[in-house]
Amino acid sequence: MENASGKKISSSKLEATLVSTFPRICGDCAKLMNKQVFLTNPALQSTTLGDFFSKVDTDYMIAKLAIEEFYDGEMYLIFTLKNAITVGSIILALDDATVRENAKKGILDNDGMDAFREFSNQVCGMLDNELRPKLPKPIHLRLTTTSLINREKANSVLSDEVLHEECLILTATLRILGFDDDQFILSLSKLVGEEFFAEVIEENDKQTKATILVVDDSNTDLRIVRKLLSSEYRVMVTDHPNNALSMIQKNHIDLVLMDICMPVVDGITLCERIKRNCMSNKIPIIICSSSPTRDNVINSIRAGAVDFIAKPFTRQKLIEKIDKHLVNRGGLIASR
Repeated sequence: MENASGKKISSSKLEATLVSTFPRICGDCAKLMNKQVFLTNPALQSTTLGDFFSKVDTDYMIAKLAIEEFYDGEMYLIFTLKNAITVGSIILALDDATVRENAKKGILDNDGMDAFREFSNQVCGMLDNELRPKLPKPIHLRLTTTSLINREKANSVLSDEVLHEECLILTATLRILGFDDDQFILSLSKLVGEEFFAEVIEENDKQTKATILVVDDSNTDLRIVRKLLSSEYRVMVTDHPNNALSMIQKNHIDLVLMDICMPVVDGITLCERIKRNCMSNKIPIIICSSSPTRDNVINSIRAGAVDFIAKPFTRQKLIEKIDKHLVNRGGLIASR
């Protein structure tokens, strides 16, 4: 069996939550296939799907699950072709000898493809039922496509963005009693995975320049900023301004980036509160807004912000401003 060829990451709520779905998946799959099913030896790694498929020399079946409701993104179920044929043949209620023969031949016919799609749809429903009560905000998973994929076909099956985006790959040993062990692989974007519990999932050996706290009531803008900054910094986010002070007190924060227009507590007021607190008044604050009026800029600086940036901003412009104030504070962890 191939490995995910990624970097091991520290334990996280996401990993624990995904692994906690295994008993339900095994139980429901056993009923579906009338076979005993086990998932063991889970491991979570950080890599890209492009890197993963570039290092494998076998065919896979990949099932794309759309992540909907509060969260937005995709999750992928990945099975070796041999495993997909085995599962599909079992779903078709073929006898064990025929199942093994089909897997040995490595040919997935139309009936087998339909059966594998139905299996993927059932696993999608199992994950949906298990994750919905365990995540802090509403989620819905929906199967959209199933495709054959390998090193040569990766670029035609997945977009460049999906192939090169940092992702989390959970691998486990899949055992269907009476058949050879294989792999169960689940992949999702690292940014989406971190968004589930508003946590930062770090590689064990990864070094970043600093920790940035982003405060914005727009979850879309939070996703954009995390995507722009996550390769350079440890990024923490909150869409509730009232949580910002608590997060600053519980974590080492090197810089705060906040929106100016937020309900309940606006950016100017929050900036003033942070600057009045002796535990946080040395932290540089950059305020951003899609309305960069003269009054907004002046009021931001008067409240204690070190800088102001207009939305939308480019990655280069944002990093330049952040690095400038981290250097002034002596907060850079590592040089470029």
